[in-house]
Amino acid sequence: MKSLIPCILASFFSIALTTADVHADNPNTIQMPVRGICAHRGASISHPENTIAAFKEAIRLGAHMIELDLALTRDNQIVVLHDSTLDRTTDGSGPVEEWSLADLKKLDAGIFKGQQFKGERIPTFEEALALMPDNIWINVHLKGGGQLAAAATKLIVQQERLHQSFLACGSVAADAAKNVDKRVQICNMEKQANNLTYVNESIEANSAFLQLFGGNTVDPAHTKLARENGLRINFCCTNDADVLKQLFSNGVEFPLVDDLETMMTVATELGIKPLRPIYRARNKSTGLATPNSHLESRIKLDKAMVSQGIAASDVHFFGSNADSLIRFDKQWNFIEEKKLRLPGVNHFGAIDYHEGFLWAGLLNGPENGEYDASNDKGVIAKIDASTLEVVATWDISERLTWIDPVTFDGKHLWVGDLRDLGIHRYEMREGKAIHTGTLRYPRELHFSQGLRIQGNHLYSIHTFGTADGLFQFPIPDTLTETPVNPNKVWRIPELFSHAEGFMFVPGKVDEIWHAQVRHVDRIRLEE
Repeated sequence: MKSLIPCILASFFSIALTTADVHADNPNTIQMPVRGICAHRGASISHPENTIAAFKEAIRLGAHMIELDLALTRDNQIVVLHDSTLDRTTDGSGPVEEWSLADLKKLDAGIFKGQQFKGERIPTFEEALALMPDNIWINVHLKGGGQLAAAATKLIVQQERLHQSFLACGSVAADAAKNVDKRVQICNMEKQANNLTYVNESIEANSAFLQLFGGNTVDPAHTKLARENGLRINFCCTNDADVLKQLFSNGVEFPLVDDLETMMTVATELGIKPLRPIYRARNKSTGLATPNSHLESRIKLDKAMVSQGIAASDVHFFGSNADSLIRFDKQWNFIEEKKLRLPGVNHFGAIDYHEGFLWAGLLNGPENGEYDASNDKGVIAKIDASTLEVVATWDISERLTWIDPVTFDGKHLWVGDLRDLGIHRYEMREGKAIHTGTLRYPRELHFSQGLRIQGNHLYSIHTFGTADGLFQFPIPDTLTETPVNPNKVWRIPELFSHAEGFMFVPGKVDEIWHAQVRHVDRIRLEE
């Protein structure tokens, strides 16, 4: 249903770095890295600095900290930008403070790095925070004074990021931030240097971090003193492997680097493993639990893509994209892809497997940039999993015309409709699909993108509403038009595309496979 965002990725994320406890303001227990690599302005050698693309790449590579720069617009909105002017990294010009956010959003912030990044936009601070895992340090460098510090602190508190964010700023901005919330962490940037005076002044300021600056080495006595007084130790900056090794040896905990991929390789050789991201949903509904989700591994598909859905038999994985079904072996190696076309419909949704058959919902979507609104249609297909041949179809257009995900529990087929804000239940009886009720959900969830049934719970992915994530719903004894509130939600990482189809890992009730176009993610769900 959405644009595809292909990207090159290593096959697996490694296990996480040794971690330390964080502040108690975070409702869940999140462990933070004690040392590692800081991605300076994101992965800024390979991607346009301070953009969502650069931050996604930094997360993909397993950075332990991301540094970004903040500035205020003319209308007092917080954007991520290093320079005081727009000329170097965008197709605009002049001071950022003279531009409104709406006008800044029209600028191209990626093409300066290469045509492949054309259309990348200047992100807001809120957009950048929304992307971040909960166990990565966020090094927030303020390009402004007290007003910016206060505004940034308010957003950090609002987004529940106090445990992982710190403001790199001078004393005036630090005081303004502390006036908003005393818990905000500060990296002392007042008279930043690489000497004992700077270390002592950071200690006296009761900072959480310092950032040594200048030269190619640091004095181990200085880092020892800082560490003994509770400071975490950054260093700016290096892209030299030998310098990086010496910095770690001399007590630096987080060197800032631009050449992230190379420096991550060096860190791995030193035993510092890439970060394994942890995510937590931030939905505010009363009574809705928000446990953590852990990105356990990420597999790059060698061929084909799974943009719509995934399913599994005992011997194969299956995927769907807009017009095809794909078969993989149990290691996600490509076997075959088959395009399927049924009369009146042209677009697959998320799929399911049950006892030798794949189940799929198909609709009449846009094709070649055109859409025939007079042919709205919803068709359920039962497909032989061994041949990928359609063996039966049911036209349910009388009730549903914009269907996407389906799941089959052995008796009932559950169907999500993008226009209807409900999960419809059909009993498959004597060759007929008989509608037996609808599980309605709150309107803020918008439509369902993926479905599964486990026991007496329905699990549904939602991505375009104000409350995104994988939601758990109790299935009531009787389905009525009264909305059913979810009781739990997990955040699903989206480094490549909006979350769509998923399935539970066979034999697991707390792990899922999740479709991400050219990749599949294995995600562990905390209870």
